[in-house]
Amino acid sequence: MTYRSDIVHLRSLVGKTDAQIYLIVGPPGAGKEAFALQYMIDGFSEKNNAVFITTDDFPDDIIGKMREMGSDAKPHIDSKQLQFIDAFSYRTGEKIDRDMLTVENVRDLTGISVILKKQIDTKENLRLVFNTISTISIYNSGIALLDFIQAQVARLKQRKHSGLILAHEGMMDEKVIQGIKAFVDGVIEFKAEEDEKGVLQRKLRIVFAPNIRKSGWINLYQE
Repeated sequence: MTYRSDIVHLRSLVGKTDAQIYLIVGPPGAGKEAFALQYMIDGFSEKNNAVFITTDDFPDDIIGKMREMGSDAKPHIDSKQLQFIDAFSYRTGEKIDRDMLTVENVRDLTGISVILKKQIDTKENLRLVFNTISTISIYNSGIALLDFIQAQVARLKQRKHSGLILAHEGMMDEKVIQGIKAFVDGVIEFKAEEDEKGVLQRKLRIVFAPNIRKSGWINLYQE
């Protein structure tokens, strides 16, 4: 899909987003990642720090998508305002950037937790994006994943940080998804469907949140 800059902003849907954690659910290609990137980009202008955990893509590809959306990641990376945690490269056999935080075994939830804890504990005004927990779920049991997610959400809330946890629809046990919903502050669903002209439309809706400004299905891209 093409990454554009005219994406609806989370704050326009729910108002205040500080110290709130959202589960983002929908099929691949529905726009979850683009929405999460816009959320992270919005945070830069508000002096928020960001940690992006990528399990499905190379960090350089994420940086390229940000560029498509009109945001240059380099100054944020150089200033440590943006930190990637690369949990993808090792699985492809590609050379890992040793200057970047890396995960070399997605089965090692304890190791991932240690890396995350340091970021959560040492950064102020953090926006965390976890893209995606679905990949982690392939290599770990449902109970282990729930324990892991619950611990990360608790740490984020304790430090009054915020974040988005992305999950691909149909890839995870529904009981695990329901369990995660019990930990977070809100849930946003995504879908992609063709309109009467055969044009693919990406839409989202707030399932629940502390404050809902817009209800029902709305377009991902602002007109």
